[in-house]
Formats: sequence, structure tokens, C-alpha cells
Amino acid sequence: MAKKERTEYRLIVYDDTNLREVTSYKVTSVNVIAYVGLSVIVIAAIVSVLFIYTPLNSMLPRTSEKRFRNELENMAFRIDSLERVIVDRDAYFKVISDVLSSNVETEGNENSTEIERQKIDFARNKHDSILRTLIEEEERQTLAAISGNGRENNLKKMMFFMPVKGTLVTKFDVATRHFGIDIATKGDEPILATLPGTVISASWNVETGNVIQIQHDNNIISIYKHCAAMHKTVGDKVEAGEPIAIVGNSGEYTSGPHLHFELWHDRVPVNPELYIPF
Repeated sequence: MAKKERTEYRLIVYDDTNLREVTSYKVTSVNVIAYVGLSVIVIAAIVSVLFIYTPLNSMLPRTSEKRFRNELENMAFRIDSLERVIVDRDAYFKVISDVLSSNVETEGNENSTEIERQKIDFARNKHDSILRTLIEEEERQTLAAISGNGRENNLKKMMFFMPVKGTLVTKFDVATRHFGIDIATKGDEPILATLPGTVISASWNVETGNVIQIQHDNNIISIYKHCAAMHKTVGDKVEAGEPIAIVGNSGEYTSGPHLHFELWHDRVPVNPELYIPF
């Protein structure tokens, strides 16, 4: 049988101006297949590198779907965390609201009138009424145990730090619902923590401006209102005499630089003058 001859071709490049041969290449079917295969491999390698090491890989269906799923999972975790933060914040604000607006007993002046507060009627079922009765009875027993000389002696054993240097201009007065004292002083005077404790609120409102509240041992809360600037945030630990803010004139209920200072013991406002020398 005769051997089949291999067909060969030659690729010649001519100079277009004088038709002189510049170069030539011998081309066979084997060369063409080799060149085409090598070109495909090189192009495939370049494309693979681009998709692996560049943002183009996000265009792949599987990668895009995985990235989208990861984003959804992260968003779900963030939403769950945000819900928990909102629930904790609402519970915290409810406790603060109960402290500031609950029906309280006061000590000091025997002619002091009882604080009036608005009562909101809620629909109660039988179990709610029983639970509320038990809670109210427990609160009455607790207030009775700490009222009078017992509470006064307990607070007098503690060493309170004077919150600011200045002149006492407005005293504690339950009849006018003024549950603290006003101390007039210079606008740049530092405000000091009266006891060691933890900051539970550092906020602003229209009436009293910048306000800091500190939780101390023995269910004592100190409140500092009308601050010009606050140096502490919620959760900060403070020591007695440590600067926490600057005296200011913030809020509508003010007529000059001063500190409105309040002391609460077991949700009951007490007269700071009985425990802190001014």
C-alpha cells in the first residue's frame, strides 16, 4: 500500500510596496492543530486567572448565589441582634420611666403633700389582678421597711461627695414637684460623681438638656441635669469625686448656668441637703 503523502503549505509575507518577500512560514496540519491547541490553553489559563483572582468571579452563578446567601445570613444575624438591642433598650427605658414617674413617698417636711400622678387603667383579667395585688403588697412592705428613720440612718452612714461648688439657689420641694436642688455656679465648673457607681443614662431632652444618671449601691440613683457637656457614656464606671460633666445651661427649664441635682433611694426622691453639706 502506498504511503499517504503529507500536505504542506507555506505562508509568505510580502512587502506591499515592492512585492519583495519579507518572511515565510511552513504550515502543516500538525502545526495548525498545535498552534490552535496552544492558543486555547493559553486563553483558558488567562480567563481562569481573571475569574479566580479578580472581582469577575462574582459573575459566576454559583459564586454569586453563595455570596448572596452569605449576605442574607449576615443580615438575618444583624436584624436579630438589633431586635435584642431594641428589647433591652425598651426594658431599660421602662425602668427609668418607672423611677421618674412612679407614685413615690418623700421624707422631710411633715406638711409635704403626697405626690399626685396620673393613673392609666388597663384591662385586667383575673390572673393580672392577683399578680398586681401581690406586687403592690410587696412594694408596700419594702417601702415600709426602708421608710422613716431606717432609711435616713442608712443614707447618713454613706459618704456623699459634693457634686459641684456653688451657691444653693433652689431647695428640695415636693409641693412644687421639685425633687432636687439647684446649685448656681460658673459655666465651666466640673460636675463630680457624688458616689461610686455606673452610668445608666447619658441623654438629652428639651426640658432639662443634657442629663446623666448614675446607679450606686443600695438602690441609690443620682441625677445631674442641664449639663453643658457630658464626659461619660452609658456603662462607664465612675468613682466618687470623678468629673462626669460640665455645668451648663442646656434645656428650656433653666435661666443660667447651674446644676439640678437629685438623689433617689429605692425609687423615692430624697432631699440631698440632709446628707451633703452645702
